[in-house]
Amino acid sequence: LDIVSLHPDLARLSKDKDLLKRVSWVQANFLEGLPFANDSFDFVHVKRIARGVPEDKWDDLFEEITRVMKPGAAFE
Repeated sequence: LDIVSLHPDLARLSKDKDLLKRVSWVQANFLEGLPFANDSFDFVHVKRIARGVPEDKWDDLFEEITRVMKPGAAFE
């Protein structure tokens, strides 16, 4: 998930053609809720968002992250 539509061209960067079937880019505003079903992910990695999250929205963001994580999923 990214808030801007700037993504690497996987077809050009990877020799693994199966990668194109397994990876998709999603653009959304995480402050409006994550566009994924409950229990969707085994692993969630978040970085470089500190300046983009208002102080009063951190709890909401972590609730959304928890919602989309499968039981026992890892968060980094």
